[in-house]
Parts: sequence; C-alpha cells; structure tokens
Amino acid sequence: MGEGLLVGFESARLIWRCVGERIALRNQPAESRRPLLVRLLFEDGRGVNMSEMPRRTRVTTIPGSIAAEKIEQVRADFGLASDRLHACVSRQAGRRFVSGATCHLMTGSYPMGSFFEIGEGVLVVSPELAFIQMSRVLDRDLLIAYGYELCGYYARGRVAHTFYSCPALTSVARILRYLSRLEELRLSRGEGMPWGLERAREALAYVRNGSASPEESVTSMVLTMPRRLGGYGLYAGSLNARVRLSPAAAELFGIDEFVCDICWVERRQVVEFQGAQHKQRSRRSYDMRKGNVLGADGWRVVEVDRYMLERGALMDEVAKSVAKGLGKRWKKPDGKTATRQLRLRNKLIRDLDGG
Repeated sequence: MGEGLLVGFESARLIWRCVGERIALRNQPAESRRPLLVRLLFEDGRGVNMSEMPRRTRVTTIPGSIAAEKIEQVRADFGLASDRLHACVSRQAGRRFVSGATCHLMTGSYPMGSFFEIGEGVLVVSPELAFIQMSRVLDRDLLIAYGYELCGYYARGRVAHTFYSCPALTSVARILRYLSRLEELRLSRGEGMPWGLERAREALAYVRNGSASPEESVTSMVLTMPRRLGGYGLYAGSLNARVRLSPAAAELFGIDEFVCDICWVERRQVVEFQGAQHKQRSRRSYDMRKGNVLGADGWRVVEVDRYMLERGALMDEVAKSVAKGLGKRWKKPDGKTATRQLRLRNKLIRDLDGG
C-alpha cells in the first residue's frame, strides 16, 4: 500500500475513548428514555444511536508511508492537539520524520476487520488489535485494566476520575478469536508472530466482561487476581449481571431483578462499589433499597468504596467477607503477598488518578 494514515498504539486508545464519549453524548437520556447504561443492561442496547461508531473495513494492508497532511485534521477531530499522533507504516523507509507524529513499523499480515475508517483515507486499528499493541506499552496489570475497559460499558475520559457509559467495544471472546485468526494467518504465510501477542493472551485470562466503571474494574481485579499477582485470589464473579429475585421476594417487594456490580449467583454473593455517582440522594436510596431487598432474599451484599480500596486492612475485611460468602477458606496474606497486594492497588489507583 502507498501513502496513507493508520493510527495505532496510544493514539488508538485515545480515539476509541473519544468514540465512547461521543456515543454517550449522542444517547443522553430524554424525558422518555432511561439512562444509556440502564438501556444497555436492561434493554440489551435496543435503540442505541451508534452513528458515532467508526466503520469496520475490509482493508488488510498497511500504508507504506504517512500522509502527513492528514495528521493535524485527525488530531483536531479527536481532541488530540496536545498529543503526538502514533501512526503505523509497513516499510522501514516510510518511517521518516513527520512533525507531530511518531512512526511505528508494523510488518506482516493482518486479518480482515483489523482496521476501522475514521476519515477519508484515515484508519485506526480495531479495539482487538489496539489491545495487542498496548501490550508493548503497558505492563501486565495496566494491560488487564485496559482489557476491562475495552470489554466494559464505559470509556475513560481525558480528565482523571471521569468516564462515560457506552456500549462495550469488544469482549474477551472476540479478542481471543482475533488473536487466533491473526496467529493462523501468520502461520499459513510463514510469517513470525507480532510482538505482544502472547502477552495479550496471558493478560486476557484475567479480564472480565461487563464492568460499568473504572473503579468496578479495579475492585474486580483486586479481589479475583491470583495472590502471586497481587490479588486476593477469589473466584471470578460476573460483572453487572442481572440477578433475579425469588418469586416470593419479587411478589413481596414488587421488583423482579437487580443488576449487581459483581456477583456470584451460585453462592448468592454480591459486591457493590459505591463511587462518586452513588452519592446522589436518589442513587444512594436505590442502592440501599437494593441491599435491603437482596438481603431479605438471602443474598450477602458487601459494599466497597474508594476509601476502602486505598487501605489494605479494610480491603482484607472486604476479601474476608466475600470469601466467607463463597465458602472459601480465608488465608492471611504473608509479608510478600501483602506487599504485592499493596503494589497492585497503588498502581491501579494511580492509574485512576491519571498517573
């Protein structure tokens, strides 16, 4: 392929976050509609305006060199004026100096569906390929957190502590299928594997679909990642799953189901993260009602907030409570394990704060 512009790496991550924000703004609730997250969780996303979603293409070739005249327009269109644009080329000779851009060499074959169109003659790598590319940039823990974001109902904002509810860009299964397709294509053509493919596959083992906020993702990671990696080693739960009440409870309380942040349905155990958005009086009342009704129906509800995430002793208490509900024997972390847990929490919290 000749001259063109393929955006990847950190710039692709920022563009996909911008796409999520735009979809969220397109679907701001009118008086007759419920909030977007509620529609995604309870209405299976019916009627969501996806006009801001880029179009997946059949293109499989990478530009040999950068179309420099398109760079400033892309930066302006996606609010990247203060960022260098990360672009990919297929030829070493195409890695020339271009003002405002960083050129990455991207060789080998890629399957159909790897690139999306975001402007005339401008492509961005797919969410699945972005995950592989970011494995070169992020360490294991932050790559897992990024996987939660791609497979969750939110896009992080440019300002710390901001995020937007939006449809998930992909899923763990879709990323795994893409990795397999990429691997099979390279093998069939006698080509080497792209750097980061195995790191991406290893990280995906700890990613869960369905998180609705960055804090929920951190809570899930801290509770369920293995102790050797800094977590508490609890069984993986379902994120934002619909929990149906027993017929008797549904009749008594007049409600059939709730969506819970993290739940283990077979053990009737729930974890709820109380973030800043939960401080609104109406939301807090709803959360209290949810806890009361679930408790009356025989569910164990454990609550977590940012203050608790930041303190090891309090997170130990949370993990003990959840472990008891799961029927898992509690084992006090030894010194090395406690240190790993502290490092993981601190790293993820710094990332939430924009560090």
